[in-house]
Amino acid sequence: MFAQQLVNGLMLGSVYALIGIGYTLVFGVLRMLNLAHAYIFMAGPFITLGLVQMGLPTWLALCLGLVGASLLGLLLYLVAFKPIPREHALGGFVASLSFGIVLQVIAINKFGSLNKPFPATLALPDLAIGPVILSGMQLGSLAVSAALMFGLLHLIRRTRFGRNIRAIAQNPTAASLLGVAVPRAVLLVFMLSSGLAGLAGLMVAMRFETVGPYMGDVFAIKALAVIIIGGLGDVRGAVLAGVLLGLCEVMFQAYGGPGWSEAFIWLFLIGVFLLKPDGIFGVGIKTREI
Repeated sequence: MFAQQLVNGLMLGSVYALIGIGYTLVFGVLRMLNLAHAYIFMAGPFITLGLVQMGLPTWLALCLGLVGASLLGLLLYLVAFKPIPREHALGGFVASLSFGIVLQVIAINKFGSLNKPFPATLALPDLAIGPVILSGMQLGSLAVSAALMFGLLHLIRRTRFGRNIRAIAQNPTAASLLGVAVPRAVLLVFMLSSGLAGLAGLMVAMRFETVGPYMGDVFAIKALAVIIIGGLGDVRGAVLAGVLLGLCEVMFQAYGGPGWSEAFIWLFLIGVFLLKPDGIFGVGIKTREI
């Protein structure tokens, strides 16, 4: 029982971590919260659903759903963030929320306000390890999530692109003077973070075989808790906080009741504010590297 819940917690935590990383990347380079992130989480599965209804194979629709989510990130940056100066954080806050609401309205008008069945996904074999049964979907999602999280940490720490976005996070003016193409790098960050949101949305849709226009709301709130616990702008913290939050939520639901799991999350968040206001790694926001 415990081992099975551990697997379920890792699955949920990986979703929280992917969404949290997307928030963190954008905040790291712009110091603005992207409130459209949760709506792009919802849009990826709906794009896939629409393509399947048009007759495309499921695997191709899934790939194009990810591409569509990334392109929404590009559009979001161009219309909601690029025109707004970096120091006007409230403007980005409002513009991104407006963009997200437009996406939600489009989804409701096209598919309705009720949840829709998500198409049959890729057939993957189940794996039994003693008393623990890993469905093919869980196994695939965990493998993809782990590879992405380690890959992103390597990308940010060990590659030229990673050095560029860390430089932008520290001082965009100085980064530009040193030859960094700041607008292009920020645009790529938006596409990457939106692709992660779309992937997380597809993982949830495939896991529960349903998709709805409000599916991102709960995950958005939890992801905000993740980036606060992990530290604003800290990708390592977002990964660790997402996994821990997912594990704790599932364990409390299994052994203490759903009501207690929600209470624990927010009590834990308050505790972090009081004891580690800069996040679990304790890096100050003014000097933090992504």
